[in-house]
Amino acid sequence: MKKILLISPLMALLVAHGHCQTAAKPQSFEVFSIKPCTAGTPEPPAEHMGMVQFVYPGGRFNGKATTVKYLLEWAYDILPAQHSSGPAWMGSDRYDIDAKAQGAATESEMKLLTQALLADQFKLKAHRENKEMPVLVLSTGKAAPKVSAPKDDDKRGMRIVPQKNAEGKVTSYRLEATRFSIAQLSQTFSRNLGRIILNETGLTGDYNFNLEFTPDESHPNPMDPALMFDAMQKQLGLVVKAQKAAVDYLVIESVEKVAASN
Repeated sequence: MKKILLISPLMALLVAHGHCQTAAKPQSFEVFSIKPCTAGTPEPPAEHMGMVQFVYPGGRFNGKATTVKYLLEWAYDILPAQHSSGPAWMGSDRYDIDAKAQGAATESEMKLLTQALLADQFKLKAHRENKEMPVLVLSTGKAAPKVSAPKDDDKRGMRIVPQKNAEGKVTSYRLEATRFSIAQLSQTFSRNLGRIILNETGLTGDYNFNLEFTPDESHPNPMDPALMFDAMQKQLGLVVKAQKAAVDYLVIESVEKVAASN
C-alpha cells in the first residue's frame, strides 16, 4: 500500500540534547506569510546550484522569490530527478515566504516545518516510491582525498572564480569551497548535470578544497561533465562511476496555488 505524505502539524518531533530530552516542538510555523511574486521575477542567485539559504538564527525562515518546486526539493532533501514534475506553475510561479518557528529550530526541523507548510497551505499530497534510474556514484580512490580541514573563521560557501592570463583572457575557472561537504558538492553537481550523484565516499565532514576547470575546443563549457569528473579524480582523488540504482522518488499527486496568506 502506498503511503500518502500529507504532513500533519500533529506529527511529533523529539529532539535529544545530551542525556536530556526536550518536549515535542510544534509542527507548524508560529507565524508565516506567503505572497506571490509578480510575473517575471528572477530566480535568487545560486538557486540553480541548490545553494539558496532559507534558515536564519532565531528560528527565522526567509524564502525570497522561491518556487514550490525548489521549496519541495529543499524540504524533502531530493533533487529534480527525484520527483514527478507536477503542474508547470510549480517551477515558474514564485513566492516570498516569511515564517517564524517557536524557538531556535535547526535546519532539519525547519525542513519538517516547511513540509507541513506545503501540505497545509499548498495542499501538497505525495507519496514516496523506490525508482531505478541511471546514477553516478562518487567514491574515494586509492590515495587519500585531497581535502583539508576548515579553519575556525572559515564560512560555509562555494564560488567559481575566472582565472585570467596576462592579457586578461579567461583561461580556466577555479571552484573554491570552504567548510563544504562532499554531499553538498554532489548535490550541486547533480543539479547542474540533471543526474543524481550518490555520495559513497564515506566523507561526512566539512572541508576546504579547490577544483580547476580548463575549457578547450572539445569542452568549451567550464561545467562540462567531462571536465568536472576529470578534475574531481585528478585534483581531489575521487572516482565517478555510472551505474543504475534504486533511489527515493516522490510522486506528486496534487498541489494548489496560493493567492496570498496572512
